Amino acid sequence: MTIGADNHYEWIVVHGDAQRENSEGLQSALVEQCYSDREPYGEYILYAAGDSGAVSEGQISVLNYAYLAEVRVTFEPDLVAEGISDIGWCLQDHEEQGDAFVKEIWPSWQDASLNDVANTIFPPDQDFVMARSVLSVSDDHASWVEVTRVEAHQPTEMALTFCRVEQDRLLEIKAVLKDPDVPVWVLSDMWNALVMRFQNLSYEKLTGANRIEPDVDMEEFDIDLIGDVAGEA
Repeated sequence: MTIGADNHYEWIVVHGDAQRENSEGLQSALVEQCYSDREPYGEYILYAAGDSGAVSEGQISVLNYAYLAEVRVTFEPDLVAEGISDIGWCLQDHEEQGDAFVKEIWPSWQDASLNDVANTIFPPDQDFVMARSVLSVSDDHASWVEVTRVEAHQPTEMALTFCRVEQDRLLEIKAVLKDPDVPVWVLSDMWNALVMRFQNLSYEKLTGANRIEPDVDMEEFDIDLIGDVAGEA
């Protein structure tokens, strides 16, 4: 399925349907069914989409993409604990910073390219920089934006994340943008639609997903490692 943001930006959906209004008949897929070069870590994929250059033979390459979006659930205790920690950080940050970012800065980014955003918030030629700000938060769920650049000569990445912890399950809705020339709204429009569609997903226990421990020495994309440095927007 192809979803056109406009004539220039298209989302190729490899699994799921963001247009459904309820969870009836919702099917989960395994990581290895949706991605060509990503190791499974105990996730169940409910939705996966990327740009046309990232999709080949019905699978997304996480090593070669301009933008991608994913909805997943997991019952892995360490990932659930990370979700709880993220919600705690968002609660604390929102208490300290309030709504200034989401009301004043975030709207101004929508028509800007990722490159424009990075040039505005990051010093030139500086490695390992990150800005992270809360978009919304409650006791059991939170959403935030992260803009990360590991090395000055590498592309900046923007990630939008919604997470909700219920019992022993983490629900995560994530969208990632890496192409410096793509406007932020291409990412945020898709992510907002997915949050509206999946945020109140009813609880269902799933079993059987594979988990392969990541090789920390491999320089590969990891959707869980975006933004693992300190800072705020």
